Amino acid sequence: MKKSFLSLIFALVGFGALTTSCEDMLTPNIDRYAENFSGKDTVNFYFGILRNLQGVVEQNILLGELRGDLVTPTEFTSDSINNIINFGDLSDGSSRLLNRAAYYKVINQCNFYLAKADSMALRNNAYFMRREMAQVQLVRAWTYLQLVQQYGKVPFIVEPVTNANTGWETNPPLGTVDADNLLEKLEKDGGLKQAYAYSRALGYINYPNFKTGSRDFSQALTVFNGDLIYGDLYLLRGKGTQDYEKAATHYHTFLDIYSKQTVTTVAKGFPIDQGREGKYSGESKWSSIFSRTENVGEMVTAMPSAANNSFGQVLTRIPEIYGFATESTSERTTGKQTNASGKTEEVTTASGSISVKADERHRQVAPSNAYLSLNQNQVFVYTTFEDARGEKVKELKYPALGDLRASLSAPMVKTEEGNKMRFIHKFSPSFVTAIDAVVPPRAFGFNYGIPLYRVRTILLKYAEAINRAGYPRMAFDVLRSGLTLNSVPRIVEDLKSDSTFTDNTKADLSTITVSITPALAATRHGANSIDLSTLQRAKGKPYLNFSTINRNIVGIHEAGCGSMTDADTVWVYNKVVAQRIVDEAARQGKTIPLPKLSTKVEMVEDSVPSPLKRTTATGDDYELKRVFYKFTPLVPSAEEIAAVETIIADEMALESAFEGTRFFDLMRIQRHRNLAKDEVADNSWLAWLVSRRDLKLKPYEQPTLTGNLYGKLLTPSNWYLPAPQKRN
Repeated sequence: MKKSFLSLIFALVGFGALTTSCEDMLTPNIDRYAENFSGKDTVNFYFGILRNLQGVVEQNILLGELRGDLVTPTEFTSDSINNIINFGDLSDGSSRLLNRAAYYKVINQCNFYLAKADSMALRNNAYFMRREMAQVQLVRAWTYLQLVQQYGKVPFIVEPVTNANTGWETNPPLGTVDADNLLEKLEKDGGLKQAYAYSRALGYINYPNFKTGSRDFSQALTVFNGDLIYGDLYLLRGKGTQDYEKAATHYHTFLDIYSKQTVTTVAKGFPIDQGREGKYSGESKWSSIFSRTENVGEMVTAMPSAANNSFGQVLTRIPEIYGFATESTSERTTGKQTNASGKTEEVTTASGSISVKADERHRQVAPSNAYLSLNQNQVFVYTTFEDARGEKVKELKYPALGDLRASLSAPMVKTEEGNKMRFIHKFSPSFVTAIDAVVPPRAFGFNYGIPLYRVRTILLKYAEAINRAGYPRMAFDVLRSGLTLNSVPRIVEDLKSDSTFTDNTKADLSTITVSITPALAATRHGANSIDLSTLQRAKGKPYLNFSTINRNIVGIHEAGCGSMTDADTVWVYNKVVAQRIVDEAARQGKTIPLPKLSTKVEMVEDSVPSPLKRTTATGDDYELKRVFYKFTPLVPSAEEIAAVETIIADEMALESAFEGTRFFDLMRIQRHRNLAKDEVADNSWLAWLVSRRDLKLKPYEQPTLTGNLYGKLLTPSNWYLPAPQKRN
């Protein structure tokens, strides 16, 4: 039986209104906590945790996006939002978004739950509490991860706090956590290993779907996956190859075992007037993945929003800051319904909806010049095929369309005032999907789910991890073509024979020498960046094994830039990465020649076994020699890995702009670059990107030119929000 959103998660509202006062930050209403858990109590308690998590998600997404390089303020930006965008007054309580207490309310609820729950409780000879406990531990781990990304270093508490005056904030018994030790602490004291083991052995919780008032929301989407949490933690720490390999392993495990979804969206171009004027337009169904975020598909984890307050929390803060006026409505309808006993009775059903309208006076942020320029300067590939299966390329052109995802993420809107401007609409998908359309202000719908994890962004993190693990060519092909059983090339034996005769007549055979050389068996329209060296080094690496990943997965880049077939000679590894190495050197004030990224390896004799005696069909004796060859794999340079990482960062901007991860992505990647000594000046890459967001420049145009924030962002302490000060 489906329960309403309200009845499931209103049972435990939380610890009262969110405040910024240190004294009441963690002061729960103890009367709401049952001393003796029953199955129903634990369900209600868990959904109480989820309800408080809803508020955290909105706050977290906005803080992760506003400080990045993809948005800019407008004339209607409030002072508090402007302070966040420009790294001004970020003290706790200076904005509704600056509230550390919200995170700790979730954490403390988790602590109460885990202190009370009994992992040994049995029902029908099964430990029925363990899946729930695992999920609560994973929610707590995710919340700590967000805290560390926002604040840098935070108190670590795993025991329930009933009194804010215990000193937990200034002198936490278990110390503090940051990016370097969070994983270790969660494993040692936060039950993360146990949660992962329970989840792998028992699966994840499975409750009825939620009723939001508008449409059902899949409960499976509110589940936090252990492999994704682990992958994020290892990737954040990023202390070396081992961390990157473990991150990649966890992402690969999820993609291989848990996710059976496909990644199929490819942008298409088509000529206008049959190409007589050489003009082209394009289309992409990429935005459709955001139209129904309440269903399991591309979405892996998401937070639901109710349609009105009768059904729970209404999450409209994000679209409102992005420029949409919202209105929540409710309806009640009465009709006859036959009950289980066969009697007909009148039943009143409540429902609701949220309408959105693009309103320039609500538009506090807009897409930045840097974001628009990045999209406009992408290479679009227009392709036609001679066959229906798309195997044989007929025509290939490169029209100046840029990346089509920009027009879908931030469409041009003609407002009621008659002005044309771009609105960020990731969380309010447009009903108009034409790339070049000017959208009317009411052509938008409300999204009843806010995505936290989705398949394409997980693949991007996987690419980030395998690149830093030493496999930049594979990482690039995650973007270009996708990695599957059918697309990844393999190593085969290339056999060549050479015959020797006793004399010049070639009548008397003496020896046949067979050369056995490793060779690359490429796939058509497959991962054409991967070379012999990559495949040789990848042997025995489970996180690079695609033998069981045979689903239809295309390149992430193809959603905005068209089919990346073998016929394409522009957006290819050796050209794109070589140019990026030059660009990155120029950014850091160095001039270098365009490097040649070699893939050819030198073959040398490995072994020559003793000749075998053989006889021809005519009775002549000869010797058969087999000569095996081997090669020493080429190892990618540090400059190559660093360049691919920046290309992945660009793809993250193109794919996941405005979804709340951008600043966290930049901080994490900058940590990688600092640890690898990729920067002439530490932190300069992040500072360069963010400070240039409002400059009207092409990517890497005038690469040493920076904006006003550059100097401030060279200091990592300025990346993080300050800890709240005690207030009397």
